Amino acid sequence: MANLAPINAQLPWLLRVVVAALCGALIGYERAIQRKSAGVRTHIVVAFSSALFMIISKYGFYDLLQLKDTAVDPSRIAAQIVSGISFIGAGAILVKKQQVSGLTTAAGIWATAAIGMSIGSGLYFLGILATAFLFIIQMLFHEDNLIDKIIMRIRFNIQIEAVNEHHILQTIEDELKANHVENISVKILYVSDERIIFFVDGVINNNIDENDIIMSLHKYPDIKKISYSSISK
Repeated sequence: MANLAPINAQLPWLLRVVVAALCGALIGYERAIQRKSAGVRTHIVVAFSSALFMIISKYGFYDLLQLKDTAVDPSRIAAQIVSGISFIGAGAILVKKQQVSGLTTAAGIWATAAIGMSIGSGLYFLGILATAFLFIIQMLFHEDNLIDKIIMRIRFNIQIEAVNEHHILQTIEDELKANHVENISVKILYVSDERIIFFVDGVINNNIDENDIIMSLHKYPDIKKISYSSISK
């Protein structure tokens, strides 16, 4: 059997994967607070996969590097796998009515390719442990309950169309404060003699139901339309 990377060398490589996943989780946490489509799970898997791909690129051809007088570039096919599998992952992403789904599935496909490459290049120990680690992450964060416990405060963004009355802005701000919306910011997007459209941004606790806030605003006859805004930060 060809000389493969020893197990004691693969343990520090696994640590790199874990640290990368933790860093991805931190970035994903911030994105989840902002209510973006790619949250904690997606960022963990992408960081995890990237670290694994990098390790394979650097150390996955350990056996070939031991050969003398060999002029080959074994990384060429591996590089094509990384870019090629991205197209398959892109096909798993769906966008419907400004809602994005399938991001974590696409990242998982990318991670699976990295694991397959690690096994194929002879990094059995790293590939098996990476599989177990990814499985735990996917199962742990599959339901939103755990993420909801971690993420305490989230952004609240809506777009409101109302009758242009002098009291309307103050009425809306008072109602939002009564519903425990903090750090309220109101930006006028359109105004005429008859109507006004503005963007409302704030922060709420994750256990507050956004639908209750919207329904409390909808009770005012001067408010004609409320929708989630596509404005992002």
